[in-house]
Amino acid sequence: MNKDSVSFSCYSIRRLNPFLGVLQIVATEGSRAISPDGIDWEIQILAERPHDTWGAPSPVKRKHQFLRFGSWNRADGLSRVPANPLLDLTRMFNEANRIVEILCLESTRTPFLLKDRFELWLLDDHDQTPLALLASTTDMRNIPSLIETEWVCSKNEFPSIHMERQKEIRSEPTNPLANKRYLEKIVKLRSRRGLQRWYKRSVDGCGEALPLEAEMKSASRTGQLPADAFPLLLLNSCWDGSLPAAVVADYLAWLSPYLLALQNLPDELRSTLEQQASKQSLVVDTYWRLYPKIINKQIIDAARVEALLRQSHKEIKR
Repeated sequence: MNKDSVSFSCYSIRRLNPFLGVLQIVATEGSRAISPDGIDWEIQILAERPHDTWGAPSPVKRKHQFLRFGSWNRADGLSRVPANPLLDLTRMFNEANRIVEILCLESTRTPFLLKDRFELWLLDDHDQTPLALLASTTDMRNIPSLIETEWVCSKNEFPSIHMERQKEIRSEPTNPLANKRYLEKIVKLRSRRGLQRWYKRSVDGCGEALPLEAEMKSASRTGQLPADAFPLLLLNSCWDGSLPAAVVADYLAWLSPYLLALQNLPDELRSTLEQQASKQSLVVDTYWRLYPKIINKQIIDAARVEALLRQSHKEIKR
Protein backbone atom coordinates (compact mmCIF):
# COMPACT_ATOMS: atom_id res chain seq x y z
CA MET A 1 0.00 0.00 0.00
CA ASN A 2 1.26 3.48 -0.90
CA LYS A 3 1.14 5.71 2.15
CA ASP A 4 0.07 8.59 -0.09
CA SER A 5 -3.27 6.83 -0.58
CA VAL A 6 -4.06 7.12 3.13
CA SER A 7 -4.57 10.47 4.82
CA PHE A 8 -2.44 10.74 7.97
CA SER A 9 -0.81 13.30 10.23
CA CYS A 10 2.33 13.32 12.35
CA TYR A 11 2.60 15.58 15.38
CA SER A 12 3.60 15.68 19.03
CA ILE A 13 1.96 16.76 22.29
CA ARG A 14 3.27 17.36 25.80
CA ARG A 15 2.57 14.95 28.66
CA LEU A 16 1.41 17.27 31.40
CA ASN A 17 0.59 17.45 35.09
CA PRO A 18 3.07 16.10 35.76
CA PHE A 19 5.28 16.89 32.79
CA LEU A 20 6.80 13.68 31.46
CA GLY A 21 8.21 14.71 28.12
CA VAL A 22 6.67 14.79 24.65
CA LEU A 23 4.53 12.13 22.98
CA GLN A 24 4.96 11.42 19.26
CA ILE A 25 1.75 10.64 17.38
CA VAL A 26 1.02 9.27 13.92
CA ALA A 27 -2.71 9.30 13.19
CA THR A 28 -5.09 8.23 10.44
CA GLU A 29 -8.86 8.49 10.41
CA GLY A 30 -9.26 5.08 12.05
CA SER A 31 -6.05 4.50 14.00
CA ARG A 32 -3.14 6.11 15.76
CA ALA A 33 0.31 5.20 17.03
CA ILE A 34 1.74 6.86 20.15
CA SER A 35 5.33 6.81 21.36
CA PRO A 36 7.03 8.40 24.39
CA ASP A 37 10.54 7.85 22.99
CA GLY A 38 10.30 7.54 19.20
CA ILE A 39 11.20 3.83 19.34
CA ASP A 40 8.32 1.88 20.87
CA TRP A 41 4.85 2.69 19.56
CA GLU A 42 1.46 1.74 20.98
CA ILE A 43 -1.03 0.96 18.22
CA GLN A 44 -4.61 2.06 18.90
CA ILE A 45 -7.59 1.38 16.63
CA LEU A 46 -10.84 3.35 16.60
CA ALA A 47 -13.66 0.87 17.24
CA GLU A 48 -16.94 0.26 19.01
CA ARG A 49 -16.36 -1.45 22.33
CA PRO A 50 -18.85 -4.34 22.77
CA HIS A 51 -21.29 -3.74 25.63
CA ASP A 52 -22.66 -7.28 25.86
CA THR A 53 -20.40 -10.32 25.94
CA TRP A 54 -23.27 -12.41 24.53
CA GLY A 55 -23.55 -10.21 21.48
CA ALA A 56 -27.04 -8.93 22.21
CA PRO A 57 -27.84 -5.51 20.70
CA SER A 58 -27.30 -2.62 23.08
CA PRO A 59 -30.23 -0.25 23.75
CA VAL A 60 -27.72 2.62 23.92
CA LYS A 61 -25.87 3.85 20.87
CA ARG A 62 -22.31 2.65 21.08
CA LYS A 63 -19.51 5.18 21.13
CA HIS A 64 -16.37 4.82 19.10
CA GLN A 65 -13.15 4.92 21.08
CA PHE A 66 -9.50 4.11 20.55
CA LEU A 67 -8.68 0.61 21.78
CA ARG A 68 -5.16 -0.69 22.32
CA PHE A 69 -4.40 -3.22 19.57
CA GLY A 70 -0.71 -3.88 20.10
CA SER A 71 2.77 -2.40 19.98
CA TRP A 72 5.36 -1.87 17.27
CA ASN A 73 9.05 -1.16 16.90
CA ARG A 74 11.49 -1.68 14.05
CA ALA A 75 13.30 -4.53 15.74
CA ASP A 76 10.34 -6.71 16.69
CA GLY A 77 7.59 -5.54 14.34
CA LEU A 78 3.94 -5.64 15.41
CA SER A 79 3.02 -7.45 18.62
CA ARG A 80 -0.69 -7.87 19.29
CA VAL A 81 -2.50 -7.89 22.58
CA PRO A 82 -5.48 -10.24 23.15
CA ALA A 83 -8.60 -8.74 21.56
CA ASN A 84 -12.30 -9.21 22.24
CA PRO A 85 -13.62 -11.62 19.56
CA LEU A 86 -16.80 -9.53 19.29
CA LEU A 87 -14.78 -6.71 17.76
CA ASP A 88 -14.44 -6.35 14.00
CA LEU A 89 -10.98 -7.88 14.02
CA THR A 90 -10.61 -8.00 10.23
CA ARG A 91 -11.05 -4.24 9.99
CA MET A 92 -8.77 -3.69 12.97
CA PHE A 93 -6.04 -5.81 11.36
CA ASN A 94 -6.31 -3.76 8.19
CA GLU A 95 -6.11 -0.50 10.13
CA ALA A 96 -3.10 -1.77 12.09
CA ASN A 97 -1.30 -2.80 8.91
CA ARG A 98 -1.93 0.63 7.39
CA ILE A 99 -0.51 2.54 10.31
CA VAL A 100 2.48 0.20 10.61
CA GLU A 101 3.33 0.88 6.96
CA ILE A 102 3.18 4.59 7.68
CA LEU A 103 5.35 4.16 10.78
CA CYS A 104 7.99 2.34 8.76
CA LEU A 105 8.35 5.45 6.61
CA GLU A 106 7.66 8.28 9.04
CA SER A 107 8.94 7.23 12.48
CA THR A 108 12.51 8.18 11.59
CA ARG A 109 11.40 11.82 11.25
CA THR A 110 10.81 12.32 14.96
CA PRO A 111 10.52 14.63 16.72
CA PHE A 112 7.35 15.85 15.06
CA LEU A 113 6.18 19.43 15.50
CA LEU A 114 4.23 20.22 18.66
CA LYS A 115 0.56 20.70 17.90
CA ASP A 116 -1.00 21.24 21.36
CA ARG A 117 -1.17 25.02 21.12
CA PHE A 118 -4.25 25.44 23.36
CA GLU A 119 -2.85 25.70 26.90
CA LEU A 120 -4.47 25.85 30.34
CA TRP A 121 -2.34 27.86 32.75
CA LEU A 122 -2.55 28.25 36.51
CA LEU A 123 -2.19 31.97 37.21
CA ASP A 124 -0.17 33.89 39.76
CA ASP A 125 -2.46 35.55 42.33
CA HIS A 126 -0.39 38.75 42.29
CA ASP A 127 -0.49 39.74 38.62
CA GLN A 128 -2.57 36.98 37.02
CA THR A 129 0.23 35.91 34.69
CA PRO A 130 1.02 32.27 33.79
CA LEU A 131 2.58 30.42 36.72
CA ALA A 132 2.44 26.71 35.79
CA LEU A 133 1.08 24.79 32.82
CA LEU A 134 -1.78 22.45 33.76
CA ALA A 135 -3.01 21.01 30.46
CA SER A 136 -2.91 21.41 26.70
CA THR A 137 -4.81 20.16 23.67
CA THR A 138 -4.65 20.21 19.89
CA ASP A 139 -8.38 20.78 19.50
CA MET A 140 -10.40 23.58 21.03
CA ARG A 141 -13.40 21.23 21.23
CA ASN A 142 -11.55 19.17 23.87
CA ILE A 143 -11.32 22.08 26.31
CA PRO A 144 -14.56 21.40 28.25
CA SER A 145 -13.33 17.93 29.24
CA LEU A 146 -9.89 19.10 30.42
CA ILE A 147 -10.21 20.17 34.03
CA GLU A 148 -7.19 20.35 36.32
CA THR A 149 -7.58 21.70 39.84
CA GLU A 150 -3.99 21.55 41.10
CA TRP A 151 -0.51 21.53 39.61
CA VAL A 152 1.50 18.32 40.11
CA CYS A 153 5.29 18.43 39.84
CA SER A 154 5.97 14.68 39.59
CA LYS A 155 4.65 11.24 40.40
CA ASN A 156 7.56 10.50 42.71
CA GLU A 157 10.16 12.33 44.75
CA PHE A 158 12.85 14.43 43.06
CA PRO A 159 16.30 15.23 44.49
CA SER A 160 17.01 18.67 45.96
CA ILE A 161 20.33 19.35 47.65
CA HIS A 162 18.93 22.56 49.13
CA MET A 163 16.04 20.74 50.78
CA GLU A 164 18.45 18.15 52.15
CA ARG A 165 20.50 20.90 53.77
CA GLN A 166 17.38 22.34 55.36
CA LYS A 167 16.45 18.94 56.76
CA GLU A 168 19.92 18.60 58.31
CA ILE A 169 19.78 22.07 59.84
CA ARG A 170 16.30 21.56 61.28
CA SER A 171 16.83 17.88 62.13
CA GLU A 172 13.49 17.11 60.48
CA PRO A 173 12.24 13.51 60.31
CA THR A 174 12.60 11.72 56.98
CA ASN A 175 9.69 12.24 54.61
CA PRO A 176 9.94 10.23 51.37
CA LEU A 177 8.03 12.92 49.43
CA ALA A 178 9.24 16.04 51.25
CA ASN A 179 10.65 17.82 48.17
CA LYS A 180 7.63 17.07 46.00
CA ARG A 181 5.20 18.24 48.67
CA TYR A 182 7.20 21.40 49.39
CA LEU A 183 7.31 22.44 45.73
CA GLU A 184 3.62 21.77 45.16
CA LYS A 185 2.84 23.66 48.37
CA ILE A 186 4.69 26.84 47.37
CA VAL A 187 3.02 26.78 43.94
CA LYS A 188 -0.35 26.41 45.64
CA LEU A 189 0.41 29.28 48.03
CA ARG A 190 1.24 31.50 45.08
CA SER A 191 -2.05 30.60 43.38
CA ARG A 192 -4.50 30.40 46.30
CA ARG A 193 -7.32 31.91 44.26
CA GLY A 194 -7.10 29.01 41.85
CA LEU A 195 -7.30 31.27 38.80
CA GLN A 196 -6.88 29.48 35.49
CA ARG A 197 -7.03 30.59 31.88
CA TRP A 198 -6.87 28.99 28.47
CA TYR A 199 -4.54 30.55 25.91
CA LYS A 200 -4.13 29.93 22.21
CA ARG A 201 -0.40 30.11 21.51
CA SER A 202 0.79 31.45 18.18
CA VAL A 203 3.94 30.51 16.28
CA ASP A 204 5.83 33.47 17.76
CA GLY A 205 4.97 32.34 21.31
CA CYS A 206 2.36 34.99 22.08
CA GLY A 207 -0.83 33.81 23.75
CA GLU A 208 -4.41 34.90 23.13
CA ALA A 209 -6.64 34.53 26.19
CA LEU A 210 -9.78 32.48 25.55
CA PRO A 211 -12.75 33.61 27.70
CA LEU A 212 -14.59 30.32 27.48
CA GLU A 213 -17.60 29.08 29.42
CA ALA A 214 -15.67 25.83 29.82
CA GLU A 215 -13.34 27.47 32.31
CA MET A 216 -14.02 26.37 35.84
CA LYS A 217 -12.52 29.52 37.31
CA SER A 218 -11.75 32.42 35.05
CA ALA A 219 -9.58 35.44 35.62
CA SER A 220 -10.32 39.03 34.73
CA ARG A 221 -7.29 39.44 32.48
CA THR A 222 -8.12 39.13 28.78
CA GLY A 223 -6.44 39.98 25.50
CA GLN A 224 -3.02 38.83 24.37
CA LEU A 225 0.15 38.16 26.33
CA PRO A 226 3.66 38.42 24.88
CA ALA A 227 5.77 35.29 24.50
CA ASP A 228 7.98 36.18 27.47
CA ALA A 229 4.94 36.06 29.80
CA PHE A 230 4.89 32.26 29.44
CA PRO A 231 7.55 30.28 31.36
CA LEU A 232 9.75 28.47 28.84
CA LEU A 233 10.11 25.46 31.16
CA LEU A 234 6.37 25.36 31.98
CA LEU A 235 6.87 26.63 35.56
CA ASN A 236 7.78 30.16 36.60
CA SER A 237 11.40 30.10 37.77
CA CYS A 238 11.32 33.51 39.53
CA TRP A 239 10.57 33.18 43.24
CA ASP A 240 10.92 35.33 46.34
CA GLY A 241 13.08 33.70 48.98
CA SER A 242 16.26 31.71 48.54
CA LEU A 243 14.82 28.28 49.39
CA PRO A 244 11.80 28.38 47.05
CA ALA A 245 13.99 29.63 44.19
CA ALA A 246 16.62 26.96 44.88
CA VAL A 247 14.11 24.11 45.08
CA VAL A 248 12.47 25.19 41.82
CA ALA A 249 15.92 25.26 40.21
CA ASP A 250 16.69 21.78 41.58
CA TYR A 251 13.38 20.51 40.21
CA LEU A 252 13.96 21.92 36.73
CA ALA A 253 17.50 20.51 36.70
CA TRP A 254 16.13 17.07 37.60
CA LEU A 255 13.53 17.43 34.85
CA SER A 256 16.11 18.54 32.26
CA PRO A 257 16.28 15.26 30.22
CA TYR A 258 12.55 15.65 29.56
CA LEU A 259 12.58 19.44 29.12
CA LEU A 260 15.10 19.07 26.30
CA ALA A 261 12.28 17.59 24.20
CA LEU A 262 10.51 20.97 24.26
CA GLN A 263 10.74 22.96 21.06
CA ASN A 264 11.82 26.57 20.47
CA LEU A 265 14.07 26.81 23.54
CA PRO A 266 16.88 29.40 23.30
CA ASP A 267 20.29 27.86 22.63
CA GLU A 268 21.77 29.17 25.89
CA LEU A 269 18.99 27.59 27.94
CA ARG A 270 19.19 24.36 25.96
CA SER A 271 22.95 24.20 26.56
CA THR A 272 22.42 24.57 30.32
CA LEU A 273 19.77 21.84 30.29
CA GLU A 274 22.10 19.51 28.39
CA GLN A 275 24.79 19.89 31.06
CA GLN A 276 22.26 19.21 33.80
CA ALA A 277 20.73 16.27 31.93
CA SER A 278 24.11 14.57 31.47
CA LYS A 279 23.94 13.54 35.13
CA GLN A 280 20.97 11.30 34.26
CA SER A 281 22.54 9.30 31.45
CA LEU A 282 19.93 6.54 31.34
CA VAL A 283 17.09 9.03 30.88
CA VAL A 284 19.03 10.93 28.21
CA ASP A 285 19.69 7.69 26.35
CA THR A 286 15.96 6.97 26.31
CA TYR A 287 14.78 10.35 25.05
CA TRP A 288 17.63 11.97 23.09
CA ARG A 289 16.00 11.09 19.75
CA LEU A 290 13.20 13.51 20.59
CA TYR A 291 15.51 16.47 21.20
CA PRO A 292 14.78 18.92 18.33
CA LYS A 293 18.26 20.41 18.64
CA ILE A 294 21.49 19.46 20.38
CA ILE A 295 23.96 22.21 21.25
CA ASN A 296 26.74 20.18 22.90
CA LYS A 297 26.82 16.90 21.00
CA GLN A 298 29.83 15.67 22.99
CA ILE A 299 27.91 15.98 26.26
CA ILE A 300 24.91 14.05 24.94
CA ASP A 301 27.12 11.41 23.30
CA ALA A 302 29.09 10.97 26.53
CA ALA A 303 25.86 10.48 28.47
CA ARG A 304 24.73 7.84 25.99
CA VAL A 305 28.03 5.99 26.27
CA GLU A 306 27.76 6.07 30.07
CA ALA A 307 24.23 4.69 29.81
CA LEU A 308 25.44 1.86 27.57
CA LEU A 309 28.19 0.97 30.05
CA ARG A 310 25.73 0.98 32.94
CA GLN A 311 23.31 -1.25 31.07
CA SER A 312 26.13 -3.62 30.09
CA HIS A 313 27.34 -3.80 33.69
CA LYS A 314 23.81 -4.58 34.84
CA GLU A 315 23.54 -7.40 32.29
CA ILE A 316 26.89 -8.86 33.41
CA LYS A 317 25.78 -8.86 37.06
CA ARG A 318 22.71 -10.87 36.09
